[in-house]
Amino acid sequence: MTRASVHEALRRAERVGRPGLPMGGFRLSRRPGDLLPVLTDEDGGVVFDPGARIQAAAPSPDGRLVAVEVSDDGSEDGRLVLVDTISREQTEVDGVALRHARMAWDDQGLVLVDAAGRCLRVRPGVPARTLFVTVAGERATPVGVGGSALVARTGGERTRLIGTDGAEIVELPRVRSITSAGDAVLAVTAEELVSFRVPGPAPARCRLETLPGVPAHAQAVPGGGLVHLVRDGHSVLVRLGVDHGILAPTRTVTISDQEEVRTVSGLAWARDRAWVRVESPAGAPRVVPVEQAAHTTPQGRRSRLITVTADDGAEIELVLTGDTGGATLVEVYGGFGVVDLPRFEPSVAAWCELGGLHVTARLRGGGGAGTAWHAAGQGAEKVRTVADAVSVVRELVRLGLARPERLVLAGASLGGLVAVSAALAEPGLVAGVACTAAPLDPHRFAEHPGARHWTDEFGDPDDSEVRAAMDDYSPFARVARYPGRTWPRFLLTTFMEDSRVAAAPTDRLAEVLSARGADVVRSHRPRMGHGGNHLDSVHDFAASVLDFALDTAHRPTGV
Repeated sequence: MTRASVHEALRRAERVGRPGLPMGGFRLSRRPGDLLPVLTDEDGGVVFDPGARIQAAAPSPDGRLVAVEVSDDGSEDGRLVLVDTISREQTEVDGVALRHARMAWDDQGLVLVDAAGRCLRVRPGVPARTLFVTVAGERATPVGVGGSALVARTGGERTRLIGTDGAEIVELPRVRSITSAGDAVLAVTAEELVSFRVPGPAPARCRLETLPGVPAHAQAVPGGGLVHLVRDGHSVLVRLGVDHGILAPTRTVTISDQEEVRTVSGLAWARDRAWVRVESPAGAPRVVPVEQAAHTTPQGRRSRLITVTADDGAEIELVLTGDTGGATLVEVYGGFGVVDLPRFEPSVAAWCELGGLHVTARLRGGGGAGTAWHAAGQGAEKVRTVADAVSVVRELVRLGLARPERLVLAGASLGGLVAVSAALAEPGLVAGVACTAAPLDPHRFAEHPGARHWTDEFGDPDDSEVRAAMDDYSPFARVARYPGRTWPRFLLTTFMEDSRVAAAPTDRLAEVLSARGADVVRSHRPRMGHGGNHLDSVHDFAASVLDFALDTAHRPTGV
């Protein structure tokens, strides 16, 4: 297999593009052949192409203006641009720094929360005005409701929905997400879905425990809501309606099954109907009205779901794409309660075209099986996440789906830490590991810019149980204990514009491994960060991972 073949397979997969969900007559889509998403109208005409990453967009109610957050590099730091959709005039708003901002319009202009936590009122040609400043630990989320801009202020265990004048509209338990459709609002808390209108009667509620799965997405619709649930590893859509003050399911649609795994990757309300995006790991995404979702099959190779047994008896879900008998790439994560949805990835489609098998392992620490599954791999239990990754590899080999000398573990961010730690569990487990932008030294998390957000997930290193767990799964500790002379190969990658994970721990681990005789490929890639990146940069990075995995899996000496 040549490097040219890898690049060609990737380019074919990348050409399919990624359609955006409709929003007020516009879409944020990466069209076939585009390197980055652009703002288009519903006919596909380009409204705004900054030649840089668009991280968020919000059209005004009349569609004349669109507020766009643009990031010029991989740092995730954004600037605000107001685009006139008629004249195509673009106005950058000075003094407003953004970072994945939520924005909402009303008849007085735009409301947003900037990177400094200021809730601002922005109007064309007028300096931004501060409405309020969030306090430490508070999150503010603007949402457009019935032509008004409201703000959900979340602090502690409560969320207050207020107007821009500060008047409280409703108080709820801590809200995880909030969406609107006209004057209808749907809020998701830790224990329930809450539907209400502004103005309107008292909120209607539905306990999450009564739903057949774990919520992944939720969207308000007039008269209720639409929820994407993950049930036994599969995507299910549930329509909810309000009846006598109770929010209850009215229709359930199954999107995925064992032999054809698909996922919902987004919901929207636009043009008086609900929309859904459906995709699979090697199946190109499609955006369709919700009524067509059950009959929508992404074009491309199908994926299937199996379960394997961990060393403690727990069942772990695996999504398999591609053919057995060749090289196997096992992707792991298992953290922050993230639901591992089988979204389309050009690298997966390319890997399968090249004859490989791709496996996504849903480890404990993730969120696909609910809060208990997350807690089972959180804090001092993070060592369980690593143990699950080891069990997955052993089970794939036992079932005859993979061979150790042709198996490569892969993980990014927290998943990179899990992959490296698992690969060092015992000699001969895997042939190699591809680790990307990972916090590889758990005892020294403070050196990372994003560390302040990680304590709940990894635990406090000053706690004796947490420290003991870190002593177990730390790659540095595992290198010191590693008993063999034959090491797996390592591809250790970091990004120059990463605003969350520092490169220094990866440098240190590369030095330690090399000193012990391991084959280490160290890469520090320019023009890339932890967030969205230019497709050319993503292409080159993905090609480096696939090249490494193929080369490792086809070495004649094996492990």
